[in-house]
Amino acid sequence: MSTKVIAMLHCTADAEEPFEMELKRLVEASLLDEGCIKYELFQYEHEDCHYVIIEEWQDDNALKKHQDSPHYKHFLRISPVLLKNPAEVKILKRLV
Repeated sequence: MSTKVIAMLHCTADAEEPFEMELKRLVEASLLDEGCIKYELFQYEHEDCHYVIIEEWQDDNALKKHQDSPHYKHFLRISPVLLKNPAEVKILKRLV
């Protein structure tokens, strides 16, 4: 069974442009990771500084490899100065 993740991110207003650029780089690189099924970036319709990433990985091992990747670690290093609040990341469990 695949592993699904949702990440909710809220950047500061003055960091919106560089943060969005970094998010797009993360998505582009993550889509090339082995075991990546889906890595989609969304923005709230009426709240420009709010983003959601929806991920699907082949299994927990693929997610772990992604979390160990240079592009993911780079994003973790640079994001704290751009975020208004810490990112909220949840691993989802399918019910039906």
